[in-house]
Amino acid sequence: MIRGFTFERALSWPFTAPHVASFPWIFGLAYALVFMAVSGAVVLLAADDFTALFAAMEAVEGSTNPDAGFDILFGGLARLIPWMVLSGLASWMIWAMFETASQRRYIRGEAFSLGFGADEARMMVVGLLWGLIGFALIAVPILLIMWSALAAVFAGAEGMTDAEVGERILGPMFGAMGLSVLVFPVYVFLATRLAPCFGLTVRERKIRFFDAWNVSRGRFWPILGAYVILAIAGSILGQVITGIAQMIIMPATMDLANAADQGADMRGLILSPAFLVPMGAYLFIVLYVQGVLQHAVGGPAAFAVRHDPRGGIEEESQIEAFN
Repeated sequence: MIRGFTFERALSWPFTAPHVASFPWIFGLAYALVFMAVSGAVVLLAADDFTALFAAMEAVEGSTNPDAGFDILFGGLARLIPWMVLSGLASWMIWAMFETASQRRYIRGEAFSLGFGADEARMMVVGLLWGLIGFALIAVPILLIMWSALAAVFAGAEGMTDAEVGERILGPMFGAMGLSVLVFPVYVFLATRLAPCFGLTVRERKIRFFDAWNVSRGRFWPILGAYVILAIAGSILGQVITGIAQMIIMPATMDLANAADQGADMRGLILSPAFLVPMGAYLFIVLYVQGVLQHAVGGPAAFAVRHDPRGGIEEESQIEAFN
């Protein structure tokens, strides 16, 4: 008997797909360790630039010339821009590696493996398209409204009172909030209908983005409902675990803040075991939970790919077994 796509099966797919006893936990462990290793390498390589930024911030606090302080502060930030770009590129690649590994389990029933090849490169493209749609729908309209507000303020700033400046800014701010409320349902709809693009790309070994629309036809509410349940349950559990983890790092952060107030060497404090060990434990816990949750919430859309109306994996395997 061929069992098709249902809400219940989509919701349970992260817990019934092959390798359920090992895959999610290995996935979370590798996710945390890889991101920690890359982030740690960037912090160590950029330690001098971070130190320069801290020094610039201290100079701003003690400066009587606001223009000079502004230049010093943004000069320190400018030194971090290359590291921010490098971190963004590395995060994009790592995300593609883990998302591909996740979809391989859901779509092909493979055990956990991590690498970078054609599948991961295609996943990077699909992830970029996904991000651009979200940016266009949510960020661009808000940025345009806020930019027009700032332009209006700067154009007539001379001679304006603080109240008048506030009036010019408040209108566009409320407009941006209202626009966000209107655009968000559109984003949710498009994101849900296109969610199978990741699994479809892995299944067909080709970039498949808009083609995911055909896979999710008539399945919007089951996919969205399963995703929301997994995301909410995972977020609640993650907040509890993160709260416990924050208790681990709280003494270290308080000691760091007190030492900074006393003029201690910030670089030495940040690189000391007294700060790195609890910070590392905190980041590991947070990233582990984040990795497991990322894997779990991708299950419903991947399950829809397995039951593609044009010919699903499970249906094909059942027919082959029958023949």
